[in-house]
Amino acid sequence: MEPLIRNTFVIAQKEFADNLWSKRFILLISTFVLILFSISYRNSLNGLKIFENGFLDVAQIIAVFLPLLGISLGFDSIVKDKKSSSLNVLLTHPMHRDNFVMGKILGEMVTLVLVVCISVLVSVGTILLVSGTQVTLTELNRVLIFTVLTYLYLSFFLLLGILTSIVSSNAANSLGYGICTWLILCVVFGGFIVVAAITITGQSFFDYGNNENMLALNAQLQKLTPVHYYSELVTGHPGITWGGVSIGNTNAVNGIFDISHTLDQWFGEYWTNIVILLSAPLILLIISVLTFLKQDINN
Repeated sequence: MEPLIRNTFVIAQKEFADNLWSKRFILLISTFVLILFSISYRNSLNGLKIFENGFLDVAQIIAVFLPLLGISLGFDSIVKDKKSSSLNVLLTHPMHRDNFVMGKILGEMVTLVLVVCISVLVSVGTILLVSGTQVTLTELNRVLIFTVLTYLYLSFFLLLGILTSIVSSNAANSLGYGICTWLILCVVFGGFIVVAAITITGQSFFDYGNNENMLALNAQLQKLTPVHYYSELVTGHPGITWGGVSIGNTNAVNGIFDISHTLDQWFGEYWTNIVILLSAPLILLIISVLTFLKQDINN
C-alpha cells in the first residue's frame, strides 16, 4: 500500500513541476495577473475600499475569466499521456490506474492553489495597499474565506478540464469542449437565460424589465451555473455573467466583504451556496476517476 501511495505523490510532483515550467502556464498566469492588477489599481485610485464598497468589478473578472485558466490546466493532463503511450508504460510498473489519475488530479489541484494565492494577493493586496485600508484580523479572515471560495469555484473548472481530457481522443478536442463549456457557463449564459425567460413568459424584448414573472424565472434559471453561487457568496449579486439581467442584490448581506454583517450572518444567508460550491467539484472528481478506471486506454 505504501509504495502505491508514494507513486501517487510522485505523479503529483511531476505534474506540478511540469505546470510550473510550462510556457503556456507562465503566459496565462502572467496575463491574468496583469489584468487583475490593472483593474484593482484603477479601482483603488477611484476610491474603492473593498470592505465598504464591495468587490464587484474584480470578482467579475475572476468569475468570468479565471475558469479559463483552470480548464487550460486540466484539458491535456490525461490525454497527452494516452496519446504518447507513456500511460501504458507507466501501468506496466507497480502502479494502479487510480494512483495515476489521483496523482494527476492532485498535481493539478496543487498548481491551482498557487494560481488562486497569486490572484488573491494581486487583486486584494493591490486594493488594500493603494487605498490604505487598515486591516485587522476580522478583514484577514474574510480575505482567507474569499481565497477558499475562489479555489472551490475554480476547482470545478479544473476538474471539468480533466474530465474532458479523460473522455476526449486528443488534446484539441478536449480544449474545444472545455472552451465551449466555459463560454456557455461564464460568458453568454446570462444573455441566453434572458432570451429563454422572455420566450417562456411571452414578454416583449423591449419591455421585459417590467415583467415580474420574467425576472423571477430569470433569477431561478441563473442558478444553473456555478457563477451564480460564487457571485452571491463574494458580492451578494445573483449573477455577473455578461448580457444577463439581474434583479439586483436582494440579500441582506452583500457578500463576504460586507463587514457590516457578521460571518455568522453571512453563513446563514449563503450556506446553501457553500454546500453547492463544495459538492460540484467533488461530484466531478468522482465522475472523472470512475470514468478513467472504466476506460479502455488502448484506444
